[in-house]
Amino acid sequence: MEEQELRWKVIYVASRQEKKVSSYLQKAGVTHYLPLYKSLRFWKDRKKWVEMPLFNGYLFVFPNEIERDIVLQTPGVVKFIRHNQKDAVVPEKQISLIREFVELGYNISEVNKDERFEVGDIAEVLDGPLKGREAEIYKSGNDNFILVSIEALNQSVKVKLPKEILKIRKRKSEMEEIVPLW
Repeated sequence: MEEQELRWKVIYVASRQEKKVSSYLQKAGVTHYLPLYKSLRFWKDRKKWVEMPLFNGYLFVFPNEIERDIVLQTPGVVKFIRHNQKDAVVPEKQISLIREFVELGYNISEVNKDERFEVGDIAEVLDGPLKGREAEIYKSGNDNFILVSIEALNQSVKVKLPKEILKIRKRKSEMEEIVPLW
């Protein structure tokens, strides 16, 4: 099997089955990644921090051809996400960036798909684990967000960063043609 064929792919799973599917894949020995974030949930009698999937209904898998069949036979798996009649592929670089955000405890949440963003200034992160990376700035009230797009899912993740560690590199008004970072 050529190494080029082994890539991160995306599977769609049944509603609220992400953790169960992850457990099944773990037992089957299939390399996969389910990004989770902590969310404070409230009930009538209590509140509790719960780990929630960052992308509802999706998991990332790294299967070989045999494991692809195992993934499809896993309870709770609906299908592989496809693009141009092939399995959609997510670059290793984007998986690593998501892992970095999750592991370093950034305040992350899924972006509302209905939310409209204006393309903003491009800034450089001056401090922290993302030092040296460029980010597109979006404003919501007094908060700044960096958006990291996962193209295969047509979704984004927003990460809150303090304004003090950002330095503008390109102004929106100075850009002739807007080219998204993703």
